[in-house]
Amino acid sequence: MTERRTLTLTDPRAIRVLAHEVRQQLMDELSGGEVLTATEAAKRCGITPSAMSYHLRAMERWGIVERVESADGRERPWRMAAESIRISDESSTGIPANVANSLLGNFIKRVTRTVTEMVERNDPDDHATISQTSGIHLTDEEAEQLDTLVSKALARFDDRHDPHTAPPGSHKRAIYWLNLPRP
Repeated sequence: MTERRTLTLTDPRAIRVLAHEVRQQLMDELSGGEVLTATEAAKRCGITPSAMSYHLRAMERWGIVERVESADGRERPWRMAAESIRISDESSTGIPANVANSLLGNFIKRVTRTVTEMVERNDPDDHATISQTSGIHLTDEEAEQLDTLVSKALARFDDRHDPHTAPPGSHKRAIYWLNLPRP
């Protein structure tokens, strides 16, 4: 991908595709411009290559992943089709509760796994920021403005997805952003 792109999902069926734990793990593995074959992705996710091929094709149908030309023409590598995925407000109302719970539950598992791995490393040089701000009253327009600010801040580092071109001393980081309405 040569430019940053956000994929906005508008169909509840596309969102259902993301609710599967293996598919969310696959998105983690493909994040940051990583390119993997089904066999490589299967090994990282702990499933068979044929099962991984099934998941990749399901995600391809909704434009979430895409095939990449291989150097030798024999391999069939895959990558994320966009740098970020957004679920449109309109489609989120059509998501069944079990799909929403699965999607969010798997997201929370990934965040928990990331924090647990960091704690277990117990590296005094690790820098982590965890921030929670709750109870701020924002209009929908202000919430969108905040999302745009965060996206622009992250876009400053778009050239950092390739580990081969990353500056010395840099480390792969997981960055999660939630902006959720509360009752």
